[in-house]
This record gives sequence, C-alpha cells and structure tokens, in this order.
Amino acid sequence: MPVTAATPANLLVGAGDVYVDGAVLGASIDDNAFRIERDYFTPELNGVKGMLRGTTYIDRSEAVLECSIPEISATIMESLWPGSEEAGGTITEDGTRRLPSTAYHDWALQAEGIDGKWFTFEADGGLNLANLEMTLGDSSVAAPRAEVHSTWDAADTDAAPHRIIVADAS
Repeated sequence: MPVTAATPANLLVGAGDVYVDGAVLGASIDDNAFRIERDYFTPELNGVKGMLRGTTYIDRSEAVLECSIPEISATIMESLWPGSEEAGGTITEDGTRRLPSTAYHDWALQAEGIDGKWFTFEADGGLNLANLEMTLGDSSVAAPRAEVHSTWDAADTDAAPHRIIVADAS
C-alpha cells in the first residue's frame, strides 16, 4: 500500500494517558489497549446461500479499555475495584451485591499524534471487569491490569457509550 501525504499525521506512536472522569489516573506501564467488541446476528434465509447484505443486526457493542497502573493509591485502587470504598487507609467492600451507580466511571485513553493531532478513545460508564490482581516481586513493579468495559445508560440507549475522537489542535 502506498504512503500518502496524510500518512505522517495519521501515525500514532506511544502508549497514551489513561483518564477516569476527566482526571489522569496515574502512570501506566506496558501497552494500553482499546477495542470495540461487537456481536452480530444475521438471519439465515431459505434460498439464500449465505449472509444477505442489509440484514445484519448489532446484538451487542461495547468498548474495552485495558491498562496497567503501577501506582498503588486509594484513588487508583477504588477505580480498579468496583464497589469498594476507602476508609482510614483501608480499601474494602461492604458485601452489597449490586454495584452502586458511583462504581461506574467515564474512562478515556488519550494519545498525541504529530502536528497537534489528538486521538481519544472513550468508554463511558466503564466498569473494571478484570480481577484485581498484582504480582509483587524483586526487581519488578506491581501493576494491576484493568479491563474496563463501557456500559449503556438506560436513560438514553440511543447514545453509544464509546467513541473514538480524532481532533486537530486548530
């Protein structure tokens, strides 16, 4: 494939920064990742040998943002452990089975391109569905990995809870 005049401006190099509710979460380590996962349904129609164009429906669509955070603080642990709360330096959960609305946060991965171009990958109402796990060892950094899934807002199911924004500084 040939290089175009726009190729340099469209390159994205670097891990980017992770934000929760508009604030930088902290340093990240390893690669950050963003993907949109979808499930589709296409009816199998009699007399048609395969999928019929225009009959595919989206069953499920969600963003997944993954990052590893090497900083251990109450704020970061609460973001990574849905339903937890910090009290007097102790982070725990109260045994409630249903997560409160305060457990959901707007997550974003933002990376700077060249010539003032910015790339933002957003997962609204995100919930970390990964286990809270970290390895502590000599000559290594403890860095819990988040796997944040976007969630839909019951008040507005027409507004996708995930998006990719490509913006110029101008």
